[in-house]
Amino acid sequence: MHSRFIAILMASCAFCCAQQGDRKGHVMVDPIPASEIPPSPLLSLTDALKSFQLADGFVIEPIVEDSKMHMPVALSFDADNRAWVVEMTQYMIDLDGNGEELPTGKIKVFEDTTGDGKLNKVTLFLDKLVMPRAVAVTTDGVLFASSGKLQFIKRNGLKPVGEPEVIDASYAVGGNAEHQANGLLLARDNWYYSAKSDRRYRRINGKWVMQKTAFRGQWGIAQDDAGRLFHNSNSTLLVGDQYRPNLFRNISGYTPKHRISARAASNKVFPVRVTPGVNRAYQKGTLDKDGKLVNATAAAGMTIYRGENFPESFNGSGFVTEPAGNLLKVINIERGADNKVKGAFHYNGKDFLASTDEWFRPVNVYTAPDGSLWMIDMYFGLLQHKAYLTSYLRKQYASRNLDKPMPNNGRLYRIRYTKNPLNKAVKLSGKSVEELVPFLSHKNGTVRDTAQRLLVGQVQDPANLKAFTKAASSKLTGKYSKLHALWVYESTESISKNFLKHCLSSDDYELHAAALELAHLADGPIYETILAYQPKSQTALSAVYALGRLGSKEGYLRAQEVIAQFSEKVGLLAEVYVSGLGSNFKLSKDWGAPKHKNLVKQLGLADKALNKSEVVKNPVVPKADKARYEHGKKLYTGSAACMACHGMEGQGQGELFPPLAPSNWVSGDPKILAKVILHGLEGPIKVNGVSFNSAQAMPKFVQRTDLTDEDLASLMTYLRYMKGNKGGVVKADLVKNVRAETKGRTKNYTQKELMK
Repeated sequence: MHSRFIAILMASCAFCCAQQGDRKGHVMVDPIPASEIPPSPLLSLTDALKSFQLADGFVIEPIVEDSKMHMPVALSFDADNRAWVVEMTQYMIDLDGNGEELPTGKIKVFEDTTGDGKLNKVTLFLDKLVMPRAVAVTTDGVLFASSGKLQFIKRNGLKPVGEPEVIDASYAVGGNAEHQANGLLLARDNWYYSAKSDRRYRRINGKWVMQKTAFRGQWGIAQDDAGRLFHNSNSTLLVGDQYRPNLFRNISGYTPKHRISARAASNKVFPVRVTPGVNRAYQKGTLDKDGKLVNATAAAGMTIYRGENFPESFNGSGFVTEPAGNLLKVINIERGADNKVKGAFHYNGKDFLASTDEWFRPVNVYTAPDGSLWMIDMYFGLLQHKAYLTSYLRKQYASRNLDKPMPNNGRLYRIRYTKNPLNKAVKLSGKSVEELVPFLSHKNGTVRDTAQRLLVGQVQDPANLKAFTKAASSKLTGKYSKLHALWVYESTESISKNFLKHCLSSDDYELHAAALELAHLADGPIYETILAYQPKSQTALSAVYALGRLGSKEGYLRAQEVIAQFSEKVGLLAEVYVSGLGSNFKLSKDWGAPKHKNLVKQLGLADKALNKSEVVKNPVVPKADKARYEHGKKLYTGSAACMACHGMEGQGQGELFPPLAPSNWVSGDPKILAKVILHGLEGPIKVNGVSFNSAQAMPKFVQRTDLTDEDLASLMTYLRYMKGNKGGVVKADLVKNVRAETKGRTKNYTQKELMK
C-alpha cells in the first residue's frame, strides 16, 4: 500500500510540474551546460548601460528614474511631448503567472519640467486597470485597453473626467497576453489601428465608429511617412503593407484575395550573449554553435524612424525590438515599382543595439518629438507567458533567479546620434489653425502626425476650415506636408479641387496616389482630370481606384485601358477598381462587357456581396453538435491559439499565414485536415488557388498533451463551419484513427505528400 501511494504521489507531482507549453515527444535537454551560462544579476541603471553594445556614433541614456516606472509596455505622446505610459504590472509576476486578473495596472504621464531632457515629473492618470496593453492620447481624452476592452475616457489636462466609455467590448478577448490586440496607432488616414486585430476605430461627429480592416501582426504597429502600416509576428521581424489601409475594402462583405503586405527581410538576429532562456532552445537550429539565438522568436514593438537626429541613411528604416535576444535591430526599407517592401540589415553580422544583460527586455520603440529614438525596456526576467512556458524554460528562469525582479522594474531610454543636435520639441496644444499648419512641414514625422491630429479636430468648424485652406495655400513646404493636408481635408469630406490638382501636378508619386484616392471628395468638378491622368507603375492602382469612384461609363472604359497597360497587375487592378465603385455601383448594359476575365470575376463577387439574397448561406451547425462547435470556437481563440496566426475570422494574415475561411483544405477531406492538425504543414502550399510559402510551419498538435481527440475534433468542426466553408461535423473517432495511423511520424506534412 505504501509503495503504491508513493507511486501515485510521484505521478501527481510529475503532472503538477509539467507546463502548458510542453510538447509530447520533445526531449528537453539543456543545449548549453549550466557551467557555461553566465549569471544574470539584476543591474543598476549605471551597470546596465555598461552592458550595451551600440552602433558607433550613438549614445543611449536613461530618461526616467527606474523607481518611477514598473512593467511598461507602450506609450503615446501628447501635444506637449509628454509620454503617457501603460504599465502592465501583473504580467508573469511569478513562474505560474498568477494574479493576471488583479486590477493593478496603471497609465502614468511622464514629462520634462526642467528642460534637461529627463522626464522628472510623473502623474498618475488611471489605476486599477486589468492587464492594460495600449494607450492613445486624443485632444480631449485617452483611448486605452484594459480588461480585454477598448475604452475611452475624457480628460481635463492630466485628470480623467467621468467614467470610461466602452468602444469595443471584445477588443482583446481570447488567446492570452501574448496574442491579444494592442498598438492603437493613429494612422495617416485618421483611423486607429491595432496589431493582432482586424478592426479599426475612429471618432466621427463625436461618436466612436468601428470598421473591419486587414488582420495585422502580433505586438506593435507602425507607419511610414506615406501612412502605410508595418507589423510583425513573434518569429517575423518586420512586415510592410504595400498600400494604404482599406483601399480594397470599400464594399462591405467584399474581401479581395491579393496580398497587401510582404516581409521586409530575413529574421536573423545577432545576440551578444548566450540565449538558453528561450522557450524551445533545446530544439535543433534554435541556437547556433555558440549558444546564441539564430532567428527572432519574440519580435515585439517597432517603429519606422521618421526623425531628424539620426543620419540621413536611417530615415524610413525599421527599428524592431527582440527581447528574447536582448537586442534592437534596424532594417533598411526600400520599395520597388509595385510599392512592395524590400529590406536589408543596416549592419552585417551585428545588431544596432544588443546587451549582455538577460534582464534587458526591449518591447517597444518610438520616434520621439525631439528626433531621437525612445525605447521601452520592461527590464524583466519572465518574458514567456505561462500559456506556452515549457518545463525546460521554467528551469532556466529559476536557475538564474529571473523570477525575482526588483520592486520597480522598467526603464525608458533615449538613443541619439551624437553628431546631430536634438530637436527642441515645441508644445502644440492651444495653437490656432494658422499656427499649426507650418508644423505639417516639420522634419519630424511624430510632430507632423500630432499637428494633423490637432488640425483634424479644429477644421470641423467652418471658420477654421476656411483658415486652414488659406494657410495651406502658402505655408506648406517639404515632401510630406501636402500629404498630411490632404488627410486633414479628408476629415471634412470635402477637398479643394484646386488643391487636388496642385497635388497631381507634383513630381511625388506618393502625393499623386493620395490625391487620386481622395479625388472623389473634391468640392468641384475634377472628372476630366481623373480621366486624363497618365499613371506610372507606382500610381496605376490609385488611378484605377479613382476611375472606379467616378462610377461612370467613361471611367469604366478608361479603367480597362489602364488595366491593359499594366497587364502584369490585372488581378490587383480589377480588385481595386471594384472597390472604388463602392457599395452603390451598378453597371449599365450599354457600358459593354468587361474585357478582362479577372474583372468579370471581381464584379460578380462584389455583386454577390451587395445582393445578400444571392449569397450562399453558411451551413447550419446541427443542434446535436452545437456544444462541440462552441467548444471548438473557444479552443480556436484560446488555448489552441489558431487565432494568433489565422485571425479572428480565419481570414489569414497576408503572405505569412493562409486563410482558414474559406479554405479548400478545411472544407475538403477531414482525414487530411486531421493529419495537418496533428502533424503540422509546411510550405509551399496552395490555398484557394493562391500560393503560400511562409518560413514558419504550422505547429504539430500531436505534441499537445493538453488537447484530447475530442478537443481536436471540436476544433476541426468549428473550422469547417466558419464563414465560407462547407460545414461538416468531425467526431473524436476520426482524430483517434488518424492519430493511430500516423503514430511515430516526426516531420511536418507537405502538400505534395498529402495530395498523393
